[in-house]
Amino acid sequence: MAKTKAEKWQILKKVIMAAVTLLIILYVLYVIGRAGFTQIKTVGAAKTTVYESISVNGYVVRGEQYVEYKGNGVISYAVSDGSKVSKGEAVANIFSDAALPGKQQQLADLESKLEALRQLEKNIGTFSQTPDEIDRSVNSLLFQCNIDMANGDTAHSDKNVRSILYYINERQLVTGKVSSYEEKIGELEKEIDSLNRSNASIRKNEQVNASYAGYFVSHTDGYEKSFSLNELNKLMPGSLSSSKIQSKEVSKNVIGKIVDKVYWYIVCDVSAEDAIKLKNAYSLKVNIPVVSNQNIVVELESLNQEDKSSDAVAVLKGTYMNGQMASIRNENMSIIIDDYTGIYVPKQAVHEKTITETSEESGKEVTVEKQVKGVYVQKGTEIVFRQIVPIYAGEDYVISDIISNLPDEQAKQYLQVYDKIVTEGGNLYDGKIVRRSS
Repeated sequence: MAKTKAEKWQILKKVIMAAVTLLIILYVLYVIGRAGFTQIKTVGAAKTTVYESISVNGYVVRGEQYVEYKGNGVISYAVSDGSKVSKGEAVANIFSDAALPGKQQQLADLESKLEALRQLEKNIGTFSQTPDEIDRSVNSLLFQCNIDMANGDTAHSDKNVRSILYYINERQLVTGKVSSYEEKIGELEKEIDSLNRSNASIRKNEQVNASYAGYFVSHTDGYEKSFSLNELNKLMPGSLSSSKIQSKEVSKNVIGKIVDKVYWYIVCDVSAEDAIKLKNAYSLKVNIPVVSNQNIVVELESLNQEDKSSDAVAVLKGTYMNGQMASIRNENMSIIIDDYTGIYVPKQAVHEKTITETSEESGKEVTVEKQVKGVYVQKGTEIVFRQIVPIYAGEDYVISDIISNLPDEQAKQYLQVYDKIVTEGGNLYDGKIVRRSS
């Protein structure tokens, strides 16, 4: 029996409804599937230390006494730069062989290269500059070299050339073109040893002894008498300009110097804002890459200002000594104001969330809502929210305090070292299922 038009329409409506229902079910399954297998990116929560610092250009001031020799002959130094010597100890031997000066210069050049490479080896793993930053430093030094040569300041130009070579070698390490300079260091040590044996075979006529106990340095720069140790607290902003601090001619009889005081000083210009930071700092250190890969402990000796709101000359005092520290004069350095140890968190991973906390007051439960900062971390195939406690903020990161002095259940509310922080992923929420991190 043929179906009526109305019956056919009812059947068609049921087919359409079934198709629509199936499409809705498929779409929901698709959405659930996407939500259940969301792609995310994570980074391990690592403990790190960052430093709050002030970049300055400082003069190193020491108590320095010239070592003189008024006779004739070829000088061969008996001790290396930065060596501690006693009063009366031999610091140089005098020879009659005229061939020695060339060998001695060659030896000094080799020892300078060796010291620079040794310092680079110590610094491996601690380099903070990118190749682009190193290139900018080199370009700046090359520009300064041209100025120094035009002004006839060959001593300062030579110092910048050594810094350029240091940066070039550092760049080789940073970019991975060289993994180590150990082989080159070994070659230099052999060459230096061979030259020393050759020099030792030349007949010695006499020796020069130290008149003071202290640290010996074979070269002078003419700045030894540019500062008075007793008047550093009188230096005011503007007094450290290159036009006012100039090297002085050194007698031809001078063959070196003795750093005879326990303390040395760094004098540098700082802004009024940085002066306040220095004044309020609990402890201070300086970082001078050409001297050491370790931060050097110093004390604030004085802040010389016209008034409390003006710029200042900072005078820092220290005792650390090695060959480079005994030799440097005007260097770029960082004054470490404070350091912060915690968990490194990329700023892009930080979120704000409203949480509810319940506490008991006067025998009654009190519920409080508050805004907290935190990150989402991956736990297996699930992501969960963990609070952070920022103690320092950089340009693109924050340092979160390591919370470890709470009961386990409470500590779990906070980010911990080794957690997998979610740095990329949309629509994040507690309990969301994820596929994997990368």
